Amino acid sequence: MIRSLIKALGYEVIKSKRSPNFESHLKNILEQGQFDVVLDVGANKGQFAQAVRKAGFTGQILSFEPVASTFASLQKQSQADSMWKVFQLALGEVKEQKKINVFDASDFSSLLKPSEFGKETFDQLKTMREELIEINTLDNFLLENGLSQYKRIMLKMDTQGFDLSVFRGAKKTLGCICAMVSEVSFAPIYDGMPNYHAALAEYESHGFAITGLFPVTRKSNQAIIEMDCVMVKE
Repeated sequence: MIRSLIKALGYEVIKSKRSPNFESHLKNILEQGQFDVVLDVGANKGQFAQAVRKAGFTGQILSFEPVASTFASLQKQSQADSMWKVFQLALGEVKEQKKINVFDASDFSSLLKPSEFGKETFDQLKTMREELIEINTLDNFLLENGLSQYKRIMLKMDTQGFDLSVFRGAKKTLGCICAMVSEVSFAPIYDGMPNYHAALAEYESHGFAITGLFPVTRKSNQAIIEMDCVMVKE
């Protein structure tokens, strides 16, 4: 009766262990992983770090956000948490300075230009400005900051088409990365971004297995545009 009533209201009851949503699945992975640190790359205003805390993780979080105005919001969110450190920095394949495209909606900011499909689908991509940012590799960052002691790492990447570059800048760190979250593209909203075939093939070639795929955005016909892909090292 309860299930029928909830379904009539437009909701569904599911078992979080068998068919979890993203938040439940993240909690399961965090509980099993015993991670030393969560690396939150493309932190925006700290949404993922907050989800990690809500899931019960009490360890170190390092968040990376390059856009100045968005980083200011991230700083405010992190101030009350002594185990959450934030850095105004992008991570990529090489150490360099580069211009990032900043849009009205901060979570769309990207080092790539929006595609025609992206502009047609998301009004937020129609107005943009450029901002010069610093990019480092994950390997360099950990070495330069004396953080190479971490042996069990969760790496989250949400960089609007730049995730593979972040991953490729972590060659020396891959042995310590036990789980990853990456936003993969089924319909590219930026020019030159890798599709899910290329991204998943590269992740799998380094020993990562998919544990969950969670739609982020869809077309009007329900076809998936982007998904959060959760992986563990086998």
